[in-house]
Parts: sequence; C-alpha cells; structure tokens
Amino acid sequence: MQGDQCLDAPCFQAKVTAHIDREIAARPELVVIETAWRSPKEQRPGALQKHQYRELPHPDNPDAEPPCPSAKAAIIVFGKNVGHTATVCLDDDCPVHTHHQQHHEAADPPPSLPPASEEETEEEAARRKAEHEQRMADYQAEQQRKEEERKAEYERQQKEYEAEQARREQQRKARLATFQRVIEHAPASFNATQMRFFLRLLIRLDYSFLEDVATHFADGDENTEQSDEEIVLAALDGTADEKLTGLALRLVLSDHTGIPHENQPDLLADAVQVFAPTKSKSGKAKAKTAGKGKPAMAKPTEKKELARKKAA
Repeated sequence: MQGDQCLDAPCFQAKVTAHIDREIAARPELVVIETAWRSPKEQRPGALQKHQYRELPHPDNPDAEPPCPSAKAAIIVFGKNVGHTATVCLDDDCPVHTHHQQHHEAADPPPSLPPASEEETEEEAARRKAEHEQRMADYQAEQQRKEEERKAEYERQQKEYEAEQARREQQRKARLATFQRVIEHAPASFNATQMRFFLRLLIRLDYSFLEDVATHFADGDENTEQSDEEIVLAALDGTADEKLTGLALRLVLSDHTGIPHENQPDLLADAVQVFAPTKSKSGKAKAKTAGKGKPAMAKPTEKKELARKKAA
C-alpha cells in the first residue's frame, strides 16, 4: 500500500472485482458494460460492448430526469474507469441522440440529382428526374432494410442480455441461500478440516469485508452513526458462545456470496461441502434398505418356534 493506493496488481484487481460484484448484487438494474475491446472468451457474460451502447456525459444534477427514455445506469467491468458507474443510452435510434444518424448518412450519402446539360430536352430532363427518383427509392428501401436489421440485432442482444441478467439473478439468490445454509449449520467448534478451511478464508479476506457484515447487523438502518467495526463488535458482544463460529463464518464468507469469475475459486461452494454437505441419495436408499431388512430377520425364528412346539 502507498497512501490509499494498492500497488499489488493481483490484489488490486481482486478488490476491484469484489467491488463490482457487490455493486451488481446490490443494484441488479445496473447495465454491465466494457469500455475496451478484449477477446469474446475474456468478456464478462452479459456485458455490453462499445458498439452496443452510447455513453452519456455525467449530468450536473444527479437527481435530474434521464436525458432520454432509454438512458440507464451502468457499471464498467473492464476498460477505462473500471469499477465506476456511468449513464448509457441503449437505443440505437434514440430521437434525442441523433448524431449517429448523421454518421450513417455521411458514410452512405443519398444519391444526388445529376445537373442538367445545356442542350437537355424536356424529355431528357423528365428521364433524368425519373431515374433519380428511382435511385432515391432504392436508396431509401436499402436504408430501411439496414434500419430493420439494426433494430432486430439490437432486440436480439437486448433479449440475450435480459436472459443473462435473469440467470445471474437466480444464481445470486441461490448463492445467498447457500451462504445462509453454511451459517445455520455452523458447528459449536471447528474440527481440523473446518479450521483449516476457515483459516484459508481468513487469509483471502478483502479489506472491505466488514461492510457487508455490518449491513446485516444494522438491519437496514442506514442512518446509524456507528462505524462498520463498531456495529460488528457490538454484534460480537451480543453473540452466544455456541453461535460464535456462525459469526466467524459470516465474517469470512460474506465477501464470497457474489458470482465468481471463471479464473477464481468458488470458496462458497467449497464451504458448503465442508460445513453443510448434502446427504447423498444413495446413502438414504441404503438406510431405507437396512431399515426394511430388520423385520425379515424374525421369520426364521418363527418357523423354528413352530417346529419346536410340534415336536413337543
């Protein structure tokens, strides 16, 4: 660290990623954008690329009405100003931002009427104008076709984005449920395997891990004057002895409820296997089979008893 800047590149990237994940989890309505190009394999799932949105200047008044109906709040997940929020317009044909139409026309200008010659007859003038009108009609038809293609592509990308957002929202809810399950199954004390995993989580703690924990214990009170540390320390003082391991797990796991990237380990999934593993169906089936087998052991005994009575 130098001042308030982290000079360790992997550490800094991990902090930025954690910040982005927290922002997206807290504000699912945010549009995810990338401001620089990278290969499709590296792109974040659901993130819009530069040609899919128009970044708008920051308004002087943040509480002002959006500059157009299609304006959305966005968070930059890669490129310049990564981790910062921005305002973007997602309408390729936005009536407010018309400069893109001028760009299309400059790249593909409409046909112009050829000038008349000095010796042009009325018949030639009529033919020249008719040919121009035909070229103009063809040009407009082609522009209309391109416009429909752009709209169709935009709608397709928007549906893909919305589907991806819905999928990620489901995944986020599932991870929060998994997190809660780990907390609820916290043992009174850790065994060696659990302690080793707990220490692994402790080593990977993010510098701002207290924020999410304090938010939980503040119970939605945004006007509290206590610091995050004071809130969590007060919660620690009020925690029963048998619940201390649950608080410890909350401290080290709160920063891992977000959806991890492909190159990051899923420590929440590892935690549920260590602290709250699900019972396998085969194990249940064996238990049922074993239970059903016990009454059958009495049958040979009944036959022997009957044979002994006849002999007597």
